Amino acid sequence: MFLKNLLLYLIVLLVTVAEASAQTRTSYTANNYITIVLESPNGRYEFKSPSLLVRYNRLTDQLECSVLINSLLPTSDTVPPTMAYDVLYGAKFPEFTFEIDVPEDIISSERPYPEPLNQRTYITLQGITNQTRVPVVFAPDRNRLSFGTNFDLMLDNFEASIPVRYLPILTGRLLINISNARWIDQY
Repeated sequence: MFLKNLLLYLIVLLVTVAEASAQTRTSYTANNYITIVLESPNGRYEFKSPSLLVRYNRLTDQLECSVLINSLLPTSDTVPPTMAYDVLYGAKFPEFTFEIDVPEDIISSERPYPEPLNQRTYITLQGITNQTRVPVVFAPDRNRLSFGTNFDLMLDNFEASIPVRYLPILTGRLLINISNARWIDQY
């Protein structure tokens, strides 16, 4: 009986601690747009998603951004609808993520930064993480931060591959655009 009560007590304690830690973690801000363009010698294949999630991690001083590959939709009827999902291997790697270094003084500032700042960014694509610097424009305002960036990357730099059927039409270059994404500190 004592062991049964002890076990029950431990389970209740673990559930309570898990709920408390879940409540202290800052949630993601949603409804941010990301555009990913797959470059071709003959044109561009553009995909957009309104589902970019953004969170500021105070422990690492980073904006954590994530978008599900299957949420990328073509912006034109002439673009194959599953192309981005196929090229980015969405079945095996369902998320495209990146973390942007943002010091606390930028987050807590109330003045916009009109010029882009070259921020160290960790990009994870097809399971490989690379570090690079990308230009980011910040507009902090009390408990929120708006930001935007444009950068490109090569799949070769990630040791990523292109499905055989797209090899003849793609260069392996991706163009990423985020404009006016927002993170709101809800606590």
